[in-house]
Order: sequence, then structure tokens, then C-alpha cells
Amino acid sequence: MKKTLKKFVAAFLAAVLAAGLAVQMTATAAPGTLGTEEPFLFCEFIDQNGDAADGNTLTAGDYQVNIVLSGMADVSVMQFTADYATENSPVSIAAVSTDCLEEVPTLSLGGVKNENGTLVAAYASTEEAASAVDSAGTVLATLDVTVSSSEPVDFRDYFRFNADPDLTFAEADYGDGIEDAYVLDTSVPTAYSTYLMTADESPENELEPDTITVSGKILIASDAQGESGSFGLRGVKVYAYDNENNVIAETVSNASGDAATWGDYSLEVPVGTTAFMVGDYAPDTIANRPFTIAGDADVTGANVPVVMCDYNDDGFVNTTDTSQYGAALRGEYYIYADFNNDGNVNTTDTSQYGSFLRGCKNGVVYATQLTFE
Repeated sequence: MKKTLKKFVAAFLAAVLAAGLAVQMTATAAPGTLGTEEPFLFCEFIDQNGDAADGNTLTAGDYQVNIVLSGMADVSVMQFTADYATENSPVSIAAVSTDCLEEVPTLSLGGVKNENGTLVAAYASTEEAASAVDSAGTVLATLDVTVSSSEPVDFRDYFRFNADPDLTFAEADYGDGIEDAYVLDTSVPTAYSTYLMTADESPENELEPDTITVSGKILIASDAQGESGSFGLRGVKVYAYDNENNVIAETVSNASGDAATWGDYSLEVPVGTTAFMVGDYAPDTIANRPFTIAGDADVTGANVPVVMCDYNDDGFVNTTDTSQYGAALRGEYYIYADFNNDGNVNTTDTSQYGSFLRGCKNGVVYATQLTFE
């Protein structure tokens, strides 16, 4: 058995575990998977709001740092040793917890030692063969970490797993032998067989996105309730709002290039943004139309039909708007009266305008609420 395992595990493993090891050494279990897996020892980070954090760029604050082993289905004996800075370090470890092992009842903690900038933890299976662990990731210990730097820090610069095979190792089934193990540095001569495992104290975490993209097309509505639309409407503003009804992002629907892309829009907004509004706050107004987004993922195809003949933006299409529409027939081209988007305002549009007047119940625009997910 490894010298450090003797010194450390023997000192901390209780009588039950010590007795268990005595049984394991004489066990006749078949060899396990040693040398066929890809163990990975790493840290994952959770900030004080409970959100995942990137250990490469930790800002000032408190973090929960989980030490995780993945890539192994069984563990018989394991130990990790980590060295960390203590003098004038912007990263400090306030506490170490192994409550996480309640999730792995057959993997017993031999003990934890944390002093003078060195953290050591040892584990052993109480099963005859080995403790089954989650190969996708088993949390071995949790650190309470505080970062005090005014600049982002990389956790790996201040906390590093020791690559000495006698200090950090993982053994699979007891049937593989009590000494043969996965280690971080297989070039170190040992009296036992070693196989490579890897470690990263601050891996490139795939964090949940901070923003989502909402995209679609603003359409000219073909009915006053805005349930359907036809052509893309150019130059219309799209707004996103926070929970306090403040505008946090805005864009303008595409007005250039091929007609097939007219009305296209795209907004990048913080995750959790649900409230949006289509409208034009220029002197020539259209009916402002709210819509909502359900969920926290990217949304495509958020197509919003917009009634263009509520010219005074009062939520009604009625004779008050008729005079402004009539002026468009007699004067210069007016995009918000061009319902078929053909570049002309004429009797073809007059017919659709009449349908808007007849189609509105009590003159109210938008009887339907649009929600996209």
C-alpha cells in the first residue's frame, strides 16, 4: 500500500473501515476496470446567488467549490491532495465539507486534513468489490471559498492538485490490486502500476447563457385582431422590457436588401426577459403590440403581425384614423398605408383598410395576445 495512504488513511479511517480494508485485501473479486477508463478530477463553481460560475475568472465574492471525480464507475480507494496559497492570497478557503458523500453511502471518508496550505482527503469503499460512483461526476468535497481580489482571478493559480502518485490517486476494483492506481503523473517511478487520470482546477465550464436571442419577422397584419400577417414590415422598432417596464434593448426591423428579408428582427436580451413591444414612436405611429416570451431559451420565428392603421395609436381603428389614411391616398407615399407592401397606396389598400374597420369588435385592435416559446 502507498506510504501516504498508510500514513493518512490509517490515521483517519475508523475501525470499521480498517476492518473493511483487511477484508478487501483478501477478496477474490474479479478485476475491475483499472486502465480502461478516463478519470477526471476537477472543480466546479457556484456563486453566492446559486448560479454556476467560471473558475477561470472569479470576481470578488463567496463561492461554493465542488471537487468532482468523473470518468470512473467504481472506486475502491482514493486520495487527493491539493496545495493552495495562504500568504497574501486573494483566494481563501474558509471551510471544507464532505456532506456530499451522503449521496454515495458505500464510499466512506477516511478523513480530511486541511492545514498550512495543504488539503488532503482520503476515501475507501466498504463494499467487497468497490463503491459504485456516478461516472458523470461524483462530488468528493465542497469548499467554501472567498475571493477578495478587485480583478478576476483564475482559481487554478491559487489551488492545485498535487501530482505525486502517493498523494493523489484513484483505485478501481479491489480485485485490480490494492496498489495499482490512476495517477496524475505516470512518469514518476513507483513500485506499482499506474494509469493516467487528468485534473483541472478551473476547467472551461459550459455555463448557462446569460442572454438569449429572440428573432422573427414583423408582418403587416391581414386582420384587425393581428392573428395573421402577410408582408414583412420595414423600419419598425421592437423593444424589450425588464420587470420594472424599463426598455433594456431595442432594434429596428430590416428595411433593406431583398424584400424577403424585410421585417426581420433580432434582439439579444438577458435570460428571463419576457416582455416585448412592437411599435414605432416616430410621428407616424402604428398600433403598438405587446408580446411575451415563455422560457429562458433562444426563440426563433417570433413573427408579430402589426395593424398599421391605428394612426393615432389609441388602440382603436375607427373614423379618427380614416382622415389620416385618406391623406395618404392624396399625398406622398405613406408606408403605413401600403397594406400589400407593393410600393403604392391605392384602391387595393383601401379594400384592406375597410376590412380593418369592419373587423374590429367595438373598434379595438388586437383581441389576441401573442406568446412565443
